[in-house]
Amino acid sequence: MTITGTVSRILLLMVIGLGVAPVFAERPDARSPLGERAVLRAGQVVQGDYFAFGPHVEISGIVNGDLYAAGGEVIVDGVVNGDVIVAGAKVLLSGTIAQDARVAGAYIIVSGTVGRNATLGGVDVHLTEQATVRENLIAGGAYVQLAGAIGRDARVGAWQATFSNAIERDVIVAAESVRLTSKASVGGRLRYWGEAAPSIDQEAIVRGSITRRPLPEGWNIERARQGLIGMRFLAAFVSFLSTLILGLIFLRLFPQFAGQVTEALRERPGLASGWGLAATIVMPIVAISFIVTVLVLPAGVILLALYGVMLYLARIFAITCVGQFLLRRPADSSSLAKPFVLGLLVYSLLTVVPFIGGLVTVVTVILGVGALVVAGRQRFTRSQEQDPVERAY
Repeated sequence: MTITGTVSRILLLMVIGLGVAPVFAERPDARSPLGERAVLRAGQVVQGDYFAFGPHVEISGIVNGDLYAAGGEVIVDGVVNGDVIVAGAKVLLSGTIAQDARVAGAYIIVSGTVGRNATLGGVDVHLTEQATVRENLIAGGAYVQLAGAIGRDARVGAWQATFSNAIERDVIVAAESVRLTSKASVGGRLRYWGEAAPSIDQEAIVRGSITRRPLPEGWNIERARQGLIGMRFLAAFVSFLSTLILGLIFLRLFPQFAGQVTEALRERPGLASGWGLAATIVMPIVAISFIVTVLVLPAGVILLALYGVMLYLARIFAITCVGQFLLRRPADSSSLAKPFVLGLLVYSLLTVVPFIGGLVTVVTVILGVGALVVAGRQRFTRSQEQDPVERAY
Protein backbone atom coordinates (compact mmCIF):
# COMPACT_ATOMS: atom_id res chain seq x y z
CA MET A 1 0.00 0.00 0.00
CA THR A 2 1.36 3.45 -0.94
CA ILE A 3 1.98 6.24 1.54
CA THR A 4 -0.84 8.21 -0.08
CA GLY A 5 -3.27 5.35 0.33
CA THR A 6 -2.30 4.83 3.94
CA VAL A 7 -2.65 8.53 4.78
CA SER A 8 -6.03 8.76 3.07
CA ARG A 9 -7.38 5.77 5.01
CA ILE A 10 -6.11 7.16 8.30
CA LEU A 11 -7.74 10.51 7.58
CA LEU A 12 -10.98 8.81 6.60
CA LEU A 13 -11.18 6.80 9.82
CA MET A 14 -10.15 9.78 11.89
CA VAL A 15 -12.74 12.15 10.45
CA ILE A 16 -15.55 9.58 10.65
CA GLY A 17 -14.61 8.94 14.27
CA LEU A 18 -14.70 12.65 15.04
CA GLY A 19 -17.76 13.39 13.01
CA VAL A 20 -20.35 12.28 15.54
CA ALA A 21 -21.43 15.68 16.81
CA PRO A 22 -24.87 16.99 15.95
CA VAL A 23 -25.45 19.94 13.67
CA PHE A 24 -25.57 23.43 15.16
CA ALA A 25 -27.71 25.98 13.37
CA GLU A 26 -29.68 29.15 13.89
CA ARG A 27 -32.99 27.29 13.54
CA PRO A 28 -34.01 24.60 16.08
CA ASP A 29 -35.57 22.38 13.42
CA ALA A 30 -32.21 22.22 11.59
CA ARG A 31 -30.67 20.14 14.37
CA SER A 32 -29.95 16.50 13.59
CA PRO A 33 -30.00 13.65 16.10
CA LEU A 34 -26.62 12.28 17.07
CA GLY A 35 -25.03 10.29 14.28
CA GLU A 36 -27.57 11.13 11.56
CA ARG A 37 -27.19 13.35 8.51
CA ALA A 38 -26.75 17.08 8.98
CA VAL A 39 -28.73 18.57 6.09
CA LEU A 40 -29.69 22.09 5.10
CA ARG A 41 -32.25 21.36 2.41
CA ALA A 42 -32.76 23.27 -0.83
CA GLY A 43 -35.04 26.22 -0.22
CA GLN A 44 -34.03 26.69 3.42
CA VAL A 45 -32.39 30.02 4.26
CA VAL A 46 -30.15 30.71 7.26
CA GLN A 47 -29.52 34.30 8.32
CA GLY A 48 -26.06 34.41 9.88
CA ASP A 49 -23.28 31.86 10.32
CA TYR A 50 -24.10 28.17 10.04
CA PHE A 51 -22.38 25.27 11.80
CA ALA A 52 -22.79 21.64 10.71
CA PHE A 53 -20.96 18.54 11.96
CA GLY A 54 -21.70 14.86 11.39
CA PRO A 55 -20.77 11.72 9.44
CA HIS A 56 -22.59 13.21 6.43
CA VAL A 57 -23.11 16.94 5.94
CA GLU A 58 -25.11 18.33 3.02
CA ILE A 59 -25.64 22.05 2.44
CA SER A 60 -28.14 22.64 -0.38
CA GLY A 61 -29.86 25.76 0.94
CA ILE A 62 -28.76 29.37 1.27
CA VAL A 63 -26.46 30.60 4.06
CA ASN A 64 -26.35 34.39 4.42
CA GLY A 65 -23.16 34.25 6.46
CA ASP A 66 -20.17 31.96 6.89
CA LEU A 67 -20.35 28.17 6.74
CA TYR A 68 -18.36 25.97 9.13
CA ALA A 69 -18.70 22.24 8.43
CA ALA A 70 -16.84 19.03 9.27
CA GLY A 71 -17.61 15.37 8.77
CA GLY A 72 -16.90 12.13 6.97
CA GLU A 73 -18.48 13.45 3.75
CA VAL A 74 -19.30 17.11 3.23
CA ILE A 75 -21.32 18.27 0.22
CA VAL A 76 -21.89 21.96 -0.46
CA ASP A 77 -24.11 22.47 -3.50
CA GLY A 78 -26.10 25.46 -2.26
CA VAL A 79 -25.24 29.14 -1.92
CA VAL A 80 -23.00 30.58 0.81
CA ASN A 81 -22.89 34.37 0.90
CA GLY A 82 -19.76 34.42 3.03
CA ASP A 83 -16.71 32.26 3.72
CA VAL A 84 -16.62 28.47 3.77
CA ILE A 85 -14.46 26.57 6.27
CA VAL A 86 -14.73 22.82 5.69
CA ALA A 87 -12.87 19.75 6.95
CA GLY A 88 -13.77 16.19 5.98
CA ALA A 89 -12.62 12.91 4.54
CA LYS A 90 -14.45 13.65 1.27
CA VAL A 91 -15.42 17.20 0.39
CA LEU A 92 -17.50 18.13 -2.67
CA LEU A 93 -18.02 21.83 -3.43
CA SER A 94 -20.38 22.33 -6.36
CA GLY A 95 -22.31 25.36 -5.15
CA THR A 96 -21.65 29.08 -5.15
CA ILE A 97 -19.39 30.63 -2.50
CA ALA A 98 -19.41 34.42 -2.42
CA GLN A 99 -16.11 34.91 -0.60
CA ASP A 100 -13.22 32.62 0.44
CA ALA A 101 -13.12 28.82 0.65
CA ARG A 102 -10.78 27.01 3.08
CA VAL A 103 -10.94 23.24 2.71
CA ALA A 104 -8.97 20.41 4.34
CA GLY A 105 -9.69 16.77 3.58
CA ALA A 106 -8.52 13.51 2.07
CA TYR A 107 -10.42 13.89 -1.22
CA ILE A 108 -11.47 17.35 -2.41
CA ILE A 109 -13.46 18.03 -5.58
CA VAL A 110 -14.41 21.61 -6.45
CA SER A 111 -16.82 22.11 -9.34
CA GLY A 112 -18.59 25.28 -8.25
CA THR A 113 -17.72 28.97 -8.02
CA VAL A 114 -15.51 30.62 -5.40
CA GLY A 115 -15.98 34.39 -5.39
CA ARG A 116 -12.59 35.23 -3.95
CA ASN A 117 -9.71 32.98 -2.83
CA ALA A 118 -9.53 29.20 -2.40
CA THR A 119 -7.15 27.30 -0.11
CA LEU A 120 -7.30 23.52 -0.57
CA GLY A 121 -5.26 20.91 1.30
CA GLY A 122 -5.66 17.14 1.01
CA VAL A 123 -4.45 13.90 -0.52
CA ASP A 124 -6.32 14.24 -3.85
CA VAL A 125 -7.32 17.75 -4.87
CA HIS A 126 -9.32 18.24 -8.06
CA LEU A 127 -10.57 21.50 -9.57
CA THR A 128 -12.93 20.43 -12.36
CA GLU A 129 -13.58 22.17 -15.68
CA GLN A 130 -16.84 23.60 -14.32
CA ALA A 131 -15.06 25.25 -11.37
CA THR A 132 -14.10 28.92 -11.15
CA VAL A 133 -11.88 30.63 -8.59
CA ARG A 134 -12.18 34.35 -9.23
CA GLU A 135 -9.01 35.38 -7.41
CA ASN A 136 -6.10 33.29 -6.01
CA LEU A 137 -5.72 29.56 -5.46
CA ILE A 138 -3.44 27.80 -2.97
CA ALA A 139 -3.47 24.01 -3.19
CA GLY A 140 -1.41 21.32 -1.49
CA GLY A 141 -1.60 17.55 -1.60
CA ALA A 142 -0.28 14.33 -3.03
CA TYR A 143 -2.12 14.73 -6.36
CA VAL A 144 -3.38 18.13 -7.49
CA GLN A 145 -5.34 18.41 -10.75
CA LEU A 146 -6.48 21.83 -11.88
CA ALA A 147 -8.94 22.11 -14.78
CA GLY A 148 -11.06 25.09 -13.69
CA ALA A 149 -10.39 28.76 -14.36
CA ILE A 150 -8.37 30.84 -11.88
CA GLY A 151 -8.69 34.62 -11.99
CA ARG A 152 -5.28 35.51 -10.56
CA ASP A 153 -2.35 33.46 -9.23
CA ALA A 154 -2.02 29.76 -8.48
CA ARG A 155 0.38 28.36 -5.88
CA VAL A 156 0.66 24.58 -5.70
CA GLY A 157 2.69 22.12 -3.65
CA ALA A 158 2.27 18.44 -4.54
CA TRP A 159 3.85 15.16 -5.53
CA GLN A 160 2.14 15.38 -8.90
CA ALA A 161 0.61 18.59 -10.21
CA THR A 162 -1.39 18.73 -13.45
CA PHE A 163 -2.60 21.98 -15.03
CA SER A 164 -5.34 21.84 -17.66
CA ASN A 165 -6.87 25.23 -17.05
CA ALA A 166 -6.62 28.96 -17.68
CA ILE A 167 -4.70 30.91 -15.04
CA GLU A 168 -4.73 34.66 -15.60
CA ARG A 169 -1.47 35.49 -13.84
CA ASP A 170 1.48 33.59 -12.32
CA VAL A 171 1.90 29.94 -11.39
CA ILE A 172 4.23 28.96 -8.57
CA VAL A 173 4.58 25.22 -8.10
CA ALA A 174 6.78 22.86 -6.08
CA ALA A 175 6.33 19.22 -7.06
CA GLU A 176 8.13 16.07 -8.10
CA SER A 177 6.13 15.97 -11.33
CA VAL A 178 4.62 19.01 -13.08
CA ARG A 179 2.57 18.77 -16.28
CA LEU A 180 0.85 21.41 -18.38
CA THR A 181 -1.59 19.77 -20.78
CA SER A 182 -2.73 21.14 -24.13
CA LYS A 183 -5.59 22.96 -22.37
CA ALA A 184 -3.29 24.86 -19.99
CA SER A 185 -2.92 28.62 -20.33
CA VAL A 186 -0.76 30.73 -17.99
CA GLY A 187 -1.10 34.47 -18.43
CA GLY A 188 2.03 35.29 -16.44
CA ARG A 189 5.19 33.52 -15.28
CA LEU A 190 5.75 29.88 -14.42
CA ARG A 191 8.11 29.36 -11.49
CA TYR A 192 8.79 25.88 -10.21
CA TRP A 193 10.79 23.99 -7.61
CA GLY A 194 11.69 20.43 -8.58
CA GLU A 195 14.41 18.06 -9.72
CA ALA A 196 12.79 17.51 -13.13
CA ALA A 197 11.68 20.13 -15.63
CA PRO A 198 7.92 20.44 -16.12
CA SER A 199 6.29 18.54 -18.97
CA ILE A 200 4.64 21.15 -21.22
CA ASP A 201 2.51 20.11 -24.18
CA GLN A 202 3.05 21.99 -27.44
CA GLU A 203 -0.43 23.48 -27.37
CA ALA A 204 0.00 24.78 -23.80
CA ILE A 205 0.51 28.53 -23.42
CA VAL A 206 2.87 30.25 -20.98
CA ARG A 207 3.02 33.96 -21.77
CA GLY A 208 5.64 34.85 -19.19
CA SER A 209 9.05 33.44 -18.38
CA ILE A 210 9.67 29.90 -17.10
CA THR A 211 12.04 29.89 -14.12
CA ARG A 212 13.45 27.01 -12.13
CA ARG A 213 14.14 27.71 -8.47
CA PRO A 214 16.79 25.73 -6.59
CA LEU A 215 15.62 23.27 -3.97
CA PRO A 216 16.34 24.20 -0.33
CA GLU A 217 19.67 22.94 0.90
CA GLY A 218 19.51 19.38 2.21
CA TRP A 219 16.06 18.72 0.71
CA ASN A 220 15.47 16.05 -1.88
CA ILE A 221 12.61 13.97 -3.20
CA GLU A 222 13.97 10.71 -1.88
CA ARG A 223 14.01 12.02 1.64
CA ALA A 224 10.42 13.16 1.28
CA ARG A 225 9.47 9.70 0.00
CA GLN A 226 10.80 8.17 3.18
CA GLY A 227 7.89 9.78 4.96
CA LEU A 228 9.42 12.69 6.85
CA ILE A 229 7.43 15.35 5.11
CA GLY A 230 4.35 13.18 4.86
CA MET A 231 4.32 12.47 8.60
CA ARG A 232 4.71 16.12 9.40
CA PHE A 233 1.84 17.00 7.11
CA LEU A 234 -0.33 14.31 8.65
CA ALA A 235 0.44 15.43 12.21
CA ALA A 236 -0.27 19.07 11.35
CA PHE A 237 -3.51 18.13 9.60
CA VAL A 238 -4.72 15.97 12.50
CA SER A 239 -3.94 18.75 14.98
CA PHE A 240 -5.68 21.38 12.85
CA LEU A 241 -8.78 19.28 12.21
CA SER A 242 -9.25 18.13 15.80
CA THR A 243 -8.73 21.64 17.19
CA LEU A 244 -11.09 23.10 14.58
CA ILE A 245 -13.92 20.69 15.40
CA LEU A 246 -13.46 20.88 19.18
CA GLY A 247 -13.07 24.64 19.17
CA LEU A 248 -16.16 25.36 17.07
CA ILE A 249 -18.28 23.02 19.18
CA PHE A 250 -16.98 24.54 22.44
CA LEU A 251 -17.51 28.11 21.28
CA ARG A 252 -21.01 27.27 20.14
CA LEU A 253 -21.99 25.58 23.40
CA PHE A 254 -20.31 28.05 25.79
CA PRO A 255 -20.13 31.43 23.99
CA GLN A 256 -20.53 33.54 27.14
CA PHE A 257 -17.82 31.72 29.07
CA ALA A 258 -15.46 31.80 26.07
CA GLY A 259 -16.09 35.53 25.69
CA GLN A 260 -15.21 36.12 29.34
CA VAL A 261 -11.95 34.18 29.06
CA THR A 262 -10.83 35.94 25.86
CA GLU A 263 -11.76 39.29 27.40
CA ALA A 264 -9.61 38.50 30.45
CA LEU A 265 -6.66 37.70 28.18
CA ARG A 266 -7.08 40.89 26.13
CA GLU A 267 -7.42 43.19 29.13
CA ARG A 268 -4.83 41.61 31.45
CA PRO A 269 -2.23 39.73 29.34
CA GLY A 270 0.54 40.23 31.89
CA LEU A 271 -1.50 38.80 34.76
CA ALA A 272 -2.69 35.93 32.55
CA SER A 273 0.84 35.00 31.54
CA GLY A 274 1.94 34.97 35.20
CA TRP A 275 -0.94 32.81 36.36
CA GLY A 276 -0.57 30.57 33.32
CA LEU A 277 3.10 29.91 33.97
CA ALA A 278 2.43 29.18 37.63
CA ALA A 279 -0.51 26.87 36.91
CA THR A 280 1.28 24.85 34.22
CA ILE A 281 4.20 24.22 36.59
CA VAL A 282 2.38 23.72 39.88
CA MET A 283 -0.54 21.53 38.79
CA PRO A 284 1.50 18.54 37.52
CA ILE A 285 3.73 18.69 40.61
CA VAL A 286 0.69 18.57 42.89
CA ALA A 287 -0.87 15.77 40.85
CA ILE A 288 2.30 13.65 40.92
CA SER A 289 2.67 14.20 44.66
CA PHE A 290 -0.88 12.94 45.14
CA ILE A 291 -0.13 9.88 43.03
CA VAL A 292 3.00 9.11 45.02
CA THR A 293 0.95 9.42 48.21
CA VAL A 294 -1.14 6.28 47.81
CA LEU A 295 -3.97 7.53 50.06
CA VAL A 296 -4.89 10.30 47.59
CA LEU A 297 -3.87 8.47 44.43
CA PRO A 298 -7.34 8.76 42.78
CA ALA A 299 -7.33 12.51 43.30
CA GLY A 300 -3.89 12.73 41.69
CA VAL A 301 -4.99 10.72 38.65
CA ILE A 302 -8.10 12.89 38.21
CA LEU A 303 -6.09 16.09 38.63
CA LEU A 304 -3.53 14.91 36.07
CA ALA A 305 -6.30 14.08 33.58
CA LEU A 306 -7.93 17.48 34.13
CA TYR A 307 -4.55 19.10 33.62
CA GLY A 308 -4.23 17.49 30.19
CA VAL A 309 -7.74 18.58 29.20
CA MET A 310 -7.05 22.11 30.43
CA LEU A 311 -3.86 22.38 28.37
CA TYR A 312 -5.73 21.31 25.24
CA LEU A 313 -8.73 23.57 25.75
CA ALA A 314 -6.63 26.55 26.78
CA ARG A 315 -5.31 26.95 23.25
CA ILE A 316 -8.82 27.75 22.01
CA PHE A 317 -9.00 30.98 24.00
CA ALA A 318 -5.53 32.23 23.08
CA ILE A 319 -6.10 31.36 19.40
CA THR A 320 -9.45 33.17 19.41
CA CYS A 321 -7.87 36.23 20.99
CA VAL A 322 -5.26 36.33 18.20
CA GLY A 323 -8.03 36.14 15.62
CA GLN A 324 -9.91 39.00 17.29
CA PHE A 325 -6.76 41.10 17.20
CA LEU A 326 -6.21 40.39 13.50
CA LEU A 327 -9.84 41.20 12.68
CA ARG A 328 -9.64 44.44 14.69
CA ARG A 329 -12.86 43.74 16.55
CA PRO A 330 -11.91 42.61 20.07
CA ALA A 331 -15.14 43.89 21.58
CA ASP A 332 -17.34 41.69 19.40
CA SER A 333 -18.00 38.56 21.50
CA SER A 334 -21.31 37.71 19.80
CA SER A 335 -19.59 35.49 17.24
CA LEU A 336 -16.22 34.01 18.11
CA ALA A 337 -16.16 31.45 15.31
CA LYS A 338 -14.52 33.59 12.63
CA PRO A 339 -11.76 34.96 14.95
CA PHE A 340 -11.10 31.40 16.15
CA VAL A 341 -10.73 29.97 12.64
CA LEU A 342 -8.49 32.85 11.53
CA GLY A 343 -6.35 32.51 14.66
CA LEU A 344 -6.15 28.74 14.18
CA LEU A 345 -4.90 29.14 10.60
CA VAL A 346 -2.16 31.51 11.78
CA TYR A 347 -1.32 29.27 14.73
CA SER A 348 -1.16 26.13 12.56
CA LEU A 349 1.18 27.80 10.06
CA LEU A 350 3.52 29.00 12.81
CA THR A 351 3.66 25.63 14.60
CA VAL A 352 5.19 23.88 11.56
CA VAL A 353 8.15 26.28 11.53
CA PRO A 354 11.19 24.63 13.18
CA PHE A 355 12.12 25.99 16.63
CA ILE A 356 9.52 28.78 16.41
CA GLY A 357 6.66 26.27 16.36
CA GLY A 358 7.49 24.81 19.76
CA LEU A 359 7.80 28.25 21.33
CA VAL A 360 4.48 29.36 19.83
CA THR A 361 2.75 26.29 21.25
CA VAL A 362 4.15 26.84 24.75
CA VAL A 363 3.25 30.54 24.80
CA THR A 364 -0.24 29.82 23.50
CA VAL A 365 -0.90 27.22 26.19
CA ILE A 366 0.46 29.41 28.99
CA LEU A 367 -1.63 32.42 27.95
CA GLY A 368 -4.75 30.28 27.56
CA VAL A 369 -4.32 28.65 30.97
CA GLY A 370 -3.68 32.02 32.56
CA ALA A 371 -6.77 33.50 30.97
CA LEU A 372 -8.83 30.62 32.35
CA VAL A 373 -7.51 31.28 35.87
CA VAL A 374 -8.03 35.05 35.66
CA ALA A 375 -11.56 34.68 34.29
CA GLY A 376 -12.39 32.10 36.95
CA ARG A 377 -11.17 34.37 39.75
CA GLN A 378 -13.14 37.33 38.34
CA ARG A 379 -16.28 35.23 38.06
CA PHE A 380 -15.91 33.97 41.62
CA THR A 381 -15.33 37.50 42.94
CA ARG A 382 -18.42 38.81 41.17
CA SER A 383 -20.56 35.99 42.53
CA GLN A 384 -19.37 36.73 46.07
CA GLU A 385 -20.10 40.44 45.71
CA GLN A 386 -23.58 39.82 44.29
CA ASP A 387 -24.68 37.55 47.16
CA PRO A 388 -23.45 39.03 50.48
CA VAL A 389 -26.47 37.69 52.41
CA GLU A 390 -25.51 34.07 51.84
CA ARG A 391 -21.94 34.76 52.97
CA ALA A 392 -23.24 36.10 56.29
CA TYR A 393 -24.66 32.70 57.26
